[in-house]
Amino acid sequence: MFARLSVTQDDGLLAELRVKPSLSRLIKDKQPYDEELVLYVKDIIDGNPMDFHFNDDGVLCFKDRMVVPNDGELRRTILTKTHSSPFAMHPSSTKMYRGLKEECYWVGLKKDVADLFAKCMVCQRVKAEHQFPSGLLQPLRIPEWK
Repeated sequence: MFARLSVTQDDGLLAELRVKPSLSRLIKDKQPYDEELVLYVKDIIDGNPMDFHFNDDGVLCFKDRMVVPNDGELRRTILTKTHSSPFAMHPSSTKMYRGLKEECYWVGLKKDVADLFAKCMVCQRVKAEHQFPSGLLQPLRIPEWK
């Protein structure tokens, strides 16, 4: 949300409040442009829901999870907000996936989360100490001469 406050010379106060569209609104606006989701909507209209339905806001859902259309920018925004927000503080890929799969649905969600986690330099530096070593230890060659 953006708030702007202005004070006039006659000691009056003028406030303006602008609200950015919520994530569910962005998803709802982009769903009609995804051809695969349009087919699911037609199935719902024809009476073959197959676990798809509309929630109270009119967003297409799969088993109570919002269906995110095949839009790279929108998916990147969702992943970035979930991963890098001040409240999330770079969660592990498993924790991030579990949190996202409760709210959102798209094919390849787990792979996208793993790819984002693998590219995040902060996570690689911080979480390296908690990862298993990469393979078995190899013995050093014993020298034959000093």
